[in-house]
Amino acid sequence: MFNPIATYRIQFHKDFTFQQLDTLLPYLQKLGVSTIYASPIFAAVPDSVHGYDGIDPNRINPEIGTEDELQAINHQLQLANMSWLQDIVPNHMAYYFTNQWLMDVLEKGPLSRFASFFDTSLSSSFFHGRILAPFLAEPIDEALAKGNLVLHYDQTRFLLDVSGNRLPLKPDSYATILQTSAAEPSGAIQQLLIQLDQLRHLDEPEAYGIEWAEFRLQLAALMHTDLTETYIEDCLNVVNQNPALLHRLADEQHYRFCTEIETRQEMTYRRFFTINGLICLNMDDETVFQQLHHLTKRFIDNGVFQGLRIDHIDGLFDPKRYLDRLRELTRDETFIVVEKILQDKEALPTDWPVQGTSGYDFLALVNNLLTNSQAEPAFRNFYHKLIGSDTPLPERIRDRKAYFLAQYMGGELNNLYHYFLDLNLTDETALTELTAGELKLAIGELLIECPVYRYYGNQLPLPADESDSLRQMLKVIRETKPELESALALLEKALLTKPMESDTDHDHRALRFYHRLMQFSGPLMAKGVEDTLLYTYNCFIGHNEVGDSPERFGLSVESFHEAMQHRQAHWPLAQNATATHDTKRGEDVRARLNVLTDLPDEWLAEVQHWQQLNASLKQPGDDQKHVPDANDEYLIYQNLLGAYPMPNEDGQVDDEDDFPNRFRLYLEKALQEAKRHTTGWVVDDSYHEGVKVFTNRLLERSGAFWPRFESFHRQIADFGIVNSLAQVLLKFTCPGVPDVYQGAESWDLSLVDPDNRRPVDFDRRQTWLTDLLSVQESASETRWATLWQHRFDGRVKFWLTYLLLHERQSSPTLFAEGEYVPLLIDGTYRDYVLAFARRLGNQWYIVAIPLHFAQLCRQQKQDTQRIDWQDTSIRLPIDAPTQWFNCLDGTLSSTTERMLVQAMFKALPVGILRNTD
Repeated sequence: MFNPIATYRIQFHKDFTFQQLDTLLPYLQKLGVSTIYASPIFAAVPDSVHGYDGIDPNRINPEIGTEDELQAINHQLQLANMSWLQDIVPNHMAYYFTNQWLMDVLEKGPLSRFASFFDTSLSSSFFHGRILAPFLAEPIDEALAKGNLVLHYDQTRFLLDVSGNRLPLKPDSYATILQTSAAEPSGAIQQLLIQLDQLRHLDEPEAYGIEWAEFRLQLAALMHTDLTETYIEDCLNVVNQNPALLHRLADEQHYRFCTEIETRQEMTYRRFFTINGLICLNMDDETVFQQLHHLTKRFIDNGVFQGLRIDHIDGLFDPKRYLDRLRELTRDETFIVVEKILQDKEALPTDWPVQGTSGYDFLALVNNLLTNSQAEPAFRNFYHKLIGSDTPLPERIRDRKAYFLAQYMGGELNNLYHYFLDLNLTDETALTELTAGELKLAIGELLIECPVYRYYGNQLPLPADESDSLRQMLKVIRETKPELESALALLEKALLTKPMESDTDHDHRALRFYHRLMQFSGPLMAKGVEDTLLYTYNCFIGHNEVGDSPERFGLSVESFHEAMQHRQAHWPLAQNATATHDTKRGEDVRARLNVLTDLPDEWLAEVQHWQQLNASLKQPGDDQKHVPDANDEYLIYQNLLGAYPMPNEDGQVDDEDDFPNRFRLYLEKALQEAKRHTTGWVVDDSYHEGVKVFTNRLLERSGAFWPRFESFHRQIADFGIVNSLAQVLLKFTCPGVPDVYQGAESWDLSLVDPDNRRPVDFDRRQTWLTDLLSVQESASETRWATLWQHRFDGRVKFWLTYLLLHERQSSPTLFAEGEYVPLLIDGTYRDYVLAFARRLGNQWYIVAIPLHFAQLCRQQKQDTQRIDWQDTSIRLPIDAPTQWFNCLDGTLSSTTERMLVQAMFKALPVGILRNTD
């Protein structure tokens, strides 16, 4: 099995291409990166900033480079003993006119060779009717009246142009268009009309496609003659000046135009979450599977890719079946991880042939370890008083999911309901006894109640633990919605009771419904919680994160050790992520926010002072309340403190960061995601404008707030640095493969995308590396003292990352296979240290980090540089080595039974040693 050792995530787009990566390779190699971890590189919509809106999985995105350039990079990587981990997207593609597979379907309908490629009524009985084309900004009559729906000819086909998207017309419509001109059609045009009539009699996709391609080529050839070009232009003018005719043409296509609002209650294709511009693939089909992975397989076979990251595994009909086929396709040597969000206590299925997840679970564990759980009551009480509500979080989660299902996923729920009926999973008599809509409500409640993104059972009866979970969900719904008892009984019988009777035909049908149910459980969880609740429940936003949860508030040392031992036993090569392109906040924002849980009294008192100081900045709202409300104001303060740039040596902030503009854009997105201030479908613009005015005034840096804020910010930022360094050390030494998100080798104080995708100053980082390497042989103690003195500039994190990357390279087998050994702490401050060993044979590492460092500093009334650890020590196992090398400062030491924390934290407030005997 390929071991990536350590990955470095690169976000490719038109402004960061293969050429830019090529120039960075010497830097990344010197830094110690073992594997390039690439965002999607296959062809995507123009100007895509992320690549997840692909249009051709078998062609390199020309905006980022060519296959020859990729091969050249691969050659350089091989020379440097580096590898490539590729992010691929099997769940969906862009609904866009450059997606030739989809355009062929929209043009030819069921006679398209690609009719089975997309999850629509052409490939599944789950959907009914024509594929929606949700690109109208207004009803079609208004669009026609405004000239927002236009017919035109482009290269070889007629297209309907709307809102920047272009959809092809079905062949039958060409006859109508070609006969609209008042002029007499030429002989060539008449011959084309005859061909169109003959085409109607073909019903075999391959033959139909060949004849249609020939027709389009002939039409294109004729367009080179002035006579035909003039005739076609006249036909276009006639159609575009006749709204009724254009309306009729639009209505007769294999797709149906509609507005975005309509798709909230009707859906005729599976989309990625609720994004209409991303249409999902029918990946369960073997032909689709082979076609999508054709180029990927070639790159694996040719040694270009050594690993794959699978995007949104939960969207697939049967994830286990997909992964089994992918493993067979790519062979056992290929490293495979899946993007999977695990809820608290949820485990990744152990029968999946993968190396683990892409790292959100690790992020959540570290984030909770650095959170002081003792502060939870103070935070919860303050917040509930602030917003005037103490509604329990589970109830809030259910409410958000119920709201999102009703408002935005009504079409998906309707489809599930009708699919259950179409599959004939219950008898007619039982259905007639239900009240109107009762069964659909029960199915919706099942989606809402699902406590995880989805379950994966792929045969009935379901596994015992999964069936138990389903029964528990039904039990809770019965308690809260007793009026749905009859409908719930039908669902229970179909999914749980009848499968015990060995009815193979029923089980097959019931399993199809269950898989579909699970395909929409994930989107509801993601949109109802990840993209809604995480912007509305602001008690402590440090846990409002992908993979984490506002329900969590800390993790004991013992629980962390147990999680790491489980990780080493089952998923030793899973990725250790602390920042990704999808995280809500950069890794150092979270590390800084966790400081607040060490100082709850100080923080909550400070917030109240800020509220008083900024009361005059608020705007009167329409409801006589002031804008922003207390909830959003608290969100603003937490984000401001967490993301505000590091001060320089003069205590000032670098203006080049463009923080005010970045912060305004973040708040705009946060309010949109929260969906708290809307009326029906319409955003409350007056509230949003009030928040903008408040934020602008807040950022003017005038008045009494800023001096107070900057003083508090500098203290919290300093404590946050200690948390950040601890986070880095854990990422590189705990079981798993550490991943560095682009630029995060220095401070990562970004906010949610697109902020976390902004350009990285690699020139500065390369200068740092050159300068630090030039003095590497100087006294380590002096070097670390200098780096710590200037810790706000990011070099201290940078150099720690460099050293740890090289430690991973020097001991890849130990970090991949070595045992994780929790170490006991003795002494006065034993509750403020976590330590463990990694060992393989006679090779050992000892790792230690401080916990709740800010609280300890306050207890001792000292700053971060003067903590006295007194007698606090790390107890070593009886078979541990006695000779140790400090990986940070290069010093040697001898010890037998215990190691003083004071000595281990001499260079930095974190420590890593390796044995020399």
